[in-house]
Amino acid sequence: MDYILEIIALVVSVSALIITYLNRVDNNKQTKESNDKADRAIKLSEGNVEMGLRNSISNARTNVNSAIRDLENFRLQNPDADLNIMTKLFWSSVEDLLNQYERACMLYLDDKLDKVRFRIEYSSEIRNVVEKGEYKEKYFPAHTSKYKAILKVYDEWENLEK
Repeated sequence: MDYILEIIALVVSVSALIITYLNRVDNNKQTKESNDKADRAIKLSEGNVEMGLRNSISNARTNVNSAIRDLENFRLQNPDADLNIMTKLFWSSVEDLLNQYERACMLYLDDKLDKVRFRIEYSSEIRNVVEKGEYKEKYFPAHTSKYKAILKVYDEWENLEK
């Protein structure tokens, strides 16, 4: 009789061990699926942020182009007029564009974007903004520029190319 109880106890123990193992395998599978879904959600979120940045930058660039056109039209229609206000509006639109790039670079530096894709998409734009004569002189003197994130990203990319 003791022998039968030992066999029953052994069967129960082995069954519990098998059930525990199967639960562990199932939990690992569910964890992997959850992690995969979380990764997809993060990529989707990054994509939305990147699209929002691109739209903001595109809108700001359109405003700069519009300000250039308005300034030129005003100058042609009013050759003797003071261009001070129109010039201020132009530079204001330029600053808005630079602010959009600054925000994008902050997100890049905070690892909130896909860095490889960001560099592919924005490297030439960032280089043009920092190196372009009129912007460089007015907004990118290294020690006084308020666009620190842009300069940091620019320097990082320039050092990678050396």
